[in-house]
Amino acid sequence: MAEFTQEQIDKMIADKVAEAKLGLFSEEDVVKRVTSESDRRVESGIQKGLETQKQKWEKEYSDKANLTADQLAKKDFETKLGDLTAREVAMMKRANNLEARDMLTEAQIPKSQYDKVINMLVSDDTDITKSQVQNFIDMFSENKTEIETRIRSEYSTVPKPNGGQGNADAITKESFKALPYSAKLKLKQTSPEIYKEFMK
Repeated sequence: MAEFTQEQIDKMIADKVAEAKLGLFSEEDVVKRVTSESDRRVESGIQKGLETQKQKWEKEYSDKANLTADQLAKKDFETKLGDLTAREVAMMKRANNLEARDMLTEAQIPKSQYDKVINMLVSDDTDITKSQVQNFIDMFSENKTEIETRIRSEYSTVPKPNGGQGNADAITKESFKALPYSAKLKLKQTSPEIYKEFMK
């Protein structure tokens, strides 16, 4: 078996590396090719976009060319009228939004309660908006009154302390028996000793 010198080994390795590199691109070549392909695709996209837009314009102009002067004026008028109508609707909706906020504020409804639903209450029709806002105000007021009444009735059954002498003087065993369950539960939480005494 023949032995090779280090120089011969290095030359063989260099030859093999050179042979392997044949047909491969340098980093510069890769960058140039990628850039070229990117430019080609961008240019192609631009050309397609321009072609599509050109076809749209050509159709638009050919349609207009086939119209008489009266038809053209009518179409232009309808387009402008549509734009004006859309602006008017948007302005009415903004005005109704402000009016709705004023109504809700006058009814003393907190902003946090109506802020999430105001867009559902407001429309471009003033009468519909006022009706929907009034319905919301009525519903809110009814619920508030009902909750306040319930709370007052619950607290009216809770015995009050009598001149700092404790709850024992304010309530008797007979009045304790007449208390509703919620009031007894409240007494159990506030004065457990008195509650135990009356439960005997």
